[in-house]
Amino acid sequence: MATQLAVPFEDARINFPEALGKGYMKSVELPNGLEALIGDFTLRQAMMIQRSRVDKEFYVFICDIASNVGRFYVDIDSERVEKTDESVSAMYLLSFVSDLGQYASAGAHVKTVRVIISRDWLAKYLKIDVLDDVLQRYLALKAGSIHVKDVDFESKTLMEEILHPPADTPMQKAYIQNRIMMLIENFFGWLYQQMSVMELKIRMTREEIEQVMKVEEQLIANLADAPTINQLSRDAAMSPSKLKKQFKDVFGLPVYEYFQKKRMQKARELLLEGNRSIKSVGIELGFSNLSNFSMAFKKEFNELPSELLKSAALT
Repeated sequence: MATQLAVPFEDARINFPEALGKGYMKSVELPNGLEALIGDFTLRQAMMIQRSRVDKEFYVFICDIASNVGRFYVDIDSERVEKTDESVSAMYLLSFVSDLGQYASAGAHVKTVRVIISRDWLAKYLKIDVLDDVLQRYLALKAGSIHVKDVDFESKTLMEEILHPPADTPMQKAYIQNRIMMLIENFFGWLYQQMSVMELKIRMTREEIEQVMKVEEQLIANLADAPTINQLSRDAAMSPSKLKKQFKDVFGLPVYEYFQKKRMQKARELLLEGNRSIKSVGIELGFSNLSNFSMAFKKEFNELPSELLKSAALT
């Protein structure tokens, strides 16, 4: 992040450049091998953070509180949670096998705590011996909706103590570590309760889940030209009907609806780069008809590409 913002990384901390905003992000080492990233900042410009999935098995716990919000959204794979309220708060757990995008508009004041959690720590903490069951339940929750917990009063208090510990507190690092662990405990207590009472609807082996993830990689490798269901099923060595069912179980959408959503998200990303015409973006993503591209974009985002560019120019 320091590299992207062209600022120094000193004492495990970066300060936002004046042109972008005011505030900081800081890394914190936690007990049992965990790592956290904490931050408190106000944006002068809109900020979009994107992170592509990786194959390693680890998770990130996120607690965000934002005020003075014009627009704030989170994209997790094909799903989006968007808020236009004055204030937004959310706690959630993500797998690093998911793509993540987060957007906050200019003027937003954001407080955040993020903790990277290993596969082994997650299994041990949740007291579940077989992590496959946890992963399948997590995917089931995500396919149904992005599973978010509102930040309650206790957690908001912990956030304030983490980000702004009393200056006269002895052993300040231990104080911050303790509050972060309490925040995690609060969330996981809730999550474990949710997982315990929720009917497990996905009945797939770990190998089947991984196979479907490979199908998804092949599907979106070229967003200008989608492979056929027959081609995907042949390469995955499964029947078309099984592929369609399992794909929807894991990703929450039918194959081609998922492809179209990814294509439109890429279109939005290219348009917001600011140096591309609507026509060139449409052609790059396989649309020979500009009108079809515009209608597909509006169906996804409820605004035309031209309207997006106009609003972006005003921010």
